[in-house]
Amino acid sequence: MRIEITSSQGEVLRFKLYDSNPAFANSLRRAIMREVPVLAIDEVEFHKNDTVLYDEIIAHRLAMIPLVTPPGYRLPEECDCTDKRCPKCSVSFKVKVRGPYTLTSADLKASDPRVKPVSDKITIVKVGEGQELEFEAFARLGFGKQHAKWQPAICAYKYMPVVTINSRVCDGCGKCVEVCPRGILQVDGGRARVSEVERCIMCRACQRACEKGAIEVKGDDTTFCFFIESTGVLPPQEILRRALEVLRDKFEEFAEEVKKL
Repeated sequence: MRIEITSSQGEVLRFKLYDSNPAFANSLRRAIMREVPVLAIDEVEFHKNDTVLYDEIIAHRLAMIPLVTPPGYRLPEECDCTDKRCPKCSVSFKVKVRGPYTLTSADLKASDPRVKPVSDKITIVKVGEGQELEFEAFARLGFGKQHAKWQPAICAYKYMPVVTINSRVCDGCGKCVEVCPRGILQVDGGRARVSEVERCIMCRACQRACEKGAIEVKGDDTTFCFFIESTGVLPPQEILRRALEVLRDKFEEFAEEVKKL
């Protein structure tokens, strides 16, 4: 099994997984989205709220703001504090504003300066003339399998496309080129040729258009093209690394349990 990074641009990472199988590929996808812990607000204490939005709506909006997650925090269940609000397992945000004012994510200043919203342009609530809003929010580590607010990235994969063109049958009519939605086919030397095969979406439009049956499109179920887009809470490379560590630990634990049978 081997991983090759094909491109890395900002929050987007693309890589190939070689010599694997669909079961492992899907396990990796699920680990990336569900098993990598990140910070998110999951408790809010309101001291005053005169705005038009209920406490629950503001709390939900706060929870869905992605937070940059530095290393060093413990999961609440692994911390020995009693209220789960200590600096080892949580970070707090105190807000007190009076209208007219538009509260945004830029107003969320954490007790740990390393923790901040990924974007400072997210509108939370408009505080009207004479209205007041005061609360304290607490962010803790959690998993995407518990709630979407803890999902660090989206991830998808596909089989590596395999486009086979029979040069003895192909007459270079160009019909396959006309119907290809990704424009990866071309006629060269009187025969159809494929370039950038990774961009193929395996729609098989070219295969259907070829009256001579010279083109076959299928997927290689041992090689997978992965796409990860981070929410910004962690770099995508770090998300991938942590997901692989999670799978390694799970496999080792499973092997140990099997030995006990």
